[in-house]
Amino acid sequence: MDESELRSKMSESVKNKSQRVMDMYNAPFARHMGFEIDYVSEDEVRCSMKMQDWMMNSMQRVHGGAIYFLMDHTFALLDNLMHDGTGQSMEVKYYRPATSDMQAVARKINVSRSLGVYEVKVYSAEDKLLASATATGFTLRKD
Repeated sequence: MDESELRSKMSESVKNKSQRVMDMYNAPFARHMGFEIDYVSEDEVRCSMKMQDWMMNSMQRVHGGAIYFLMDHTFALLDNLMHDGTGQSMEVKYYRPATSDMQAVARKINVSRSLGVYEVKVYSAEDKLLASATATGFTLRKD
């Protein structure tokens, strides 16, 4: 995806942040995992990832680590949209095994000077809830 395609997936209020988003899209691990950006606004980010054979665990289901990555990078994109931040914690609940492509939705719960708290949900291609999390990001200050 190039920057003009990315900008078409962004709300007007955040299009001036397209370079920040592009940098996260192009992170080597995100590219390796097949991470895609579907929509970006200041309050919500939607991202997706295609299931790949090498993501499978011994039970032929998507490894929980792959689901965690999708949740983590989606929330990180929203947290880093307006400032530099880093993940502090994430509490994940898995509800059913993933066996298809997935989409994550991250939404702001609360953002203060130091911390951002987000809700992240992952859905299957059939729109079934696979996992949810509460994620906290720590704002990095440039002193």
